Amino acid sequence: MYSNLPNSWFRVARSEDLSAKGVIPLHYFGKDFVLFRTEDGKPHIFDAHCPHLGAHLAHGGRIEGQTLRCPYHGWFWGTNGECAAIPYPDKAKPKVKIQNWPVLERNGLIMMYHHYQGKLPDWEIPQIPELISEEWTPLRLVRQWKVCTTLQDYMDNSVDVSHLYNLHSRTFKSAHSYGVEVEGPMLTHRMSQKYNLSSLAAGKLVLEDGSVTTIYYGPAYDVSFYWTEGRLKLGLLTIFTGTPIDNEYLDIAIFYSVKKVLPFPLSLILNKMLKQDVLETFEQDVSILENKKNIRNPLFYQDDGPVRQSRSWASQFYSENSA
Repeated sequence: MYSNLPNSWFRVARSEDLSAKGVIPLHYFGKDFVLFRTEDGKPHIFDAHCPHLGAHLAHGGRIEGQTLRCPYHGWFWGTNGECAAIPYPDKAKPKVKIQNWPVLERNGLIMMYHHYQGKLPDWEIPQIPELISEEWTPLRLVRQWKVCTTLQDYMDNSVDVSHLYNLHSRTFKSAHSYGVEVEGPMLTHRMSQKYNLSSLAAGKLVLEDGSVTTIYYGPAYDVSFYWTEGRLKLGLLTIFTGTPIDNEYLDIAIFYSVKKVLPFPLSLILNKMLKQDVLETFEQDVSILENKKNIRNPLFYQDDGPVRQSRSWASQFYSENSA
């Protein structure tokens, strides 16, 4: 038996959500956590409740140096989860520890590694070069959704090629998959597409032919590069993230960056157009995801895209007997 909560890196916040010495609550994987930034600027995540008498550390807790101070009785917790000090001068601090979780801050997002059996990660999500390049706009949020779905259905939807020109015919005229490449926790999917570009295609400045390469770093974080052909080669980068809130709901957030190919204010107009298109396209997916039924033995066809292959790859992230 497998849980529908995989073991992987998950986006839990944006860097801008956590201020210097900030302390905020999180609720993912059916559990409560506390996310905080110590004075050295590094983020950390603990299980939410103080082992002393159960106070929630994110509600009134504060940072003092490299420790998190419990709001209830003033116990101090070091970044390794161990009790650093207690406010009783004549008492030795107890040998007790709060569960702390691996954290990675990269590409403007704060990631948490969650493993059902508490194992540490042996891979990381890399820095995306485009996101520190002056040739691309800063990464920005498209929108965040709470969706009644699972990561498997979310992943199936992502690699499903034929739904692009059926459900999303406003954006795509056609799409063709060139298959996937697997390298450990990474899966790369390459496609060619024909876009519906309307007035952008006038004078063949932008052709309807394009390509997309999507790299999945685990089942909950993928980076896509969309390109058009023509005299003006438009480039769009998106990051899709899906973090389980519990066994029924995903917290899905989409981020985007645009290649700087047009002067201001045309670049601003293009950015708004691309953001709106990403938003409206995924809104169509949300309606499907929230109302579809899990089919035990689905009828896969090659034209659907590499759904079967992606499921096989994703199985490595699930623990047995973890439900």
